[in-house]
Amino acid sequence: MKNIFRHQLTISITLLTILALSGCGKKADEGNTSPSSDSGESTSTTAPSSGTGTSDSSGNPTTGTSSTSGISAEAQKLGVTPQGATTCPGNALVKGVVTKKRGNIYHAPKSLDYEKVKPNICFADTATAEKAGFSIPK
Repeated sequence: MKNIFRHQLTISITLLTILALSGCGKKADEGNTSPSSDSGESTSTTAPSSGTGTSDSSGNPTTGTSSTSGISAEAQKLGVTPQGATTCPGNALVKGVVTKKRGNIYHAPKSLDYEKVKPNICFADTATAEKAGFSIPK
């Protein structure tokens, strides 16, 4: 009876170890493409088609991705790619951010913490951002 219990215990521990390790592998893969951030604003990896200067699901910059989920084709036509993690080109200073909780929102240059916002797309003005389906945060 003791041998059966030890055998079952060994199998259970082995399975739990395998399960834990496979879960760690998934988190590592997700971490490489979607690092987390304290801001919690941006929630999906999206970018204009060029794929540079994009933000992940938590607002951190990612590079080399061309995912366009969350940003409509119309928005991509109206917007431009961010120049860096928190920088938009001089001719498109309105920052568009895709979020799960608040939807697609934009931040104008004079908004609170504008410098810290990590855009998924940039727009020439607030009217263009609204036409692209983005709204001012509430």
